[in-house]
Amino acid sequence: MIKAIFVDFDWTLFDHKTHTIIPSAIEGFKKAQQNGVKIIINSARSYFSLEGLDTFKTFDFDGFVTVNGGACFLKNENLYVHTLPEKLVKKITKELEKRKINYVYICKYTKYVKVFDKDVNDEFHKYFYEPVPTDMSEYKGEPVMNLQIFETEKIEKYLSKFKNIHLNRFYEKSIEVEPKPFRKDEGIKAIIKHFNYNEDELMAFGDDYNDIDMFKLVKYGICMGNGREEVKPYAYYVTSKIEDDGIYNALKHFNVI
Repeated sequence: MIKAIFVDFDWTLFDHKTHTIIPSAIEGFKKAQQNGVKIIINSARSYFSLEGLDTFKTFDFDGFVTVNGGACFLKNENLYVHTLPEKLVKKITKELEKRKINYVYICKYTKYVKVFDKDVNDEFHKYFYEPVPTDMSEYKGEPVMNLQIFETEKIEKYLSKFKNIHLNRFYEKSIEVEPKPFRKDEGIKAIIKHFNYNEDELMAFGDDYNDIDMFKLVKYGICMGNGREEVKPYAYYVTSKIEDDGIYNALKHFNVI
C-alpha cells in the first residue's frame, strides 16, 4: 500500500506551456489524500517560488522538500534546513557588492534579491517563469540556504577558494553556493525516518536528472512521458505526458485511487 507520494513540480505537476498546474493531477492527489496517502512536494524550487505560483492555493500538501533537498519540513514541523555559515554569506556578499553583481538569498520561506543590472534579473525570471524575489532592503537576517549569483567564470574562480561549500551551475548565467550538494532523496530519507516508512510504501513522480535520486530510493519511481529519455530507465514505470494526465493515469494504474 502506498503511504506517501513525492512529486516534482516543473514539467511534472506544472506545465510550462500553459503556465498552469495540471487539474487532473490535483484531482488524483485529492482522492489519494482521502485514502490516507500523504502528498509531498519535492522540487528544486524554493517555498517562495512555489507559493508565488499559487501552488498552495491549489492543493493542501502534507509536506515539502524544497531547493532540491536543501530543506524538508511538514506543515508544522521542521525536519531539517541546511544553511550557509553567516560569516561566509557576509564575506561573499561584500565581494558581490564591490563587483556590482546581482545576487539572491534563498531562505526557507523567502527570497531576497539585490539588483545591479535589471536586464540580467528580468531575463532570468522570465526564462524560468520564476516569481521576482523581495528586494534585499527587506532582508531581516534569516539564515541563507542558498546564495544565487548572476555571473559566469570570473566569480566562480573567486568562489573556488572557499572550502566546505558546493557550487552548482544550473544555468549558464548563474551559479549557486550551497553548504553541501543538495539532493532530493535526502528529503525522502528524512520523511521515511519521521514516519517509519519503508521504500515499498513510497511513490515519486519526476521528469529530469535531479529526480533520478528519488527513483533510486523509492520502489515506485514514475517518470513522466515527457521526461528526459536518459532518466526513464531509472524509473519503475513511465506514464503518459504531463498534458495527457500522466500523474492521474499512474495513480489509477497502481490502484492508489
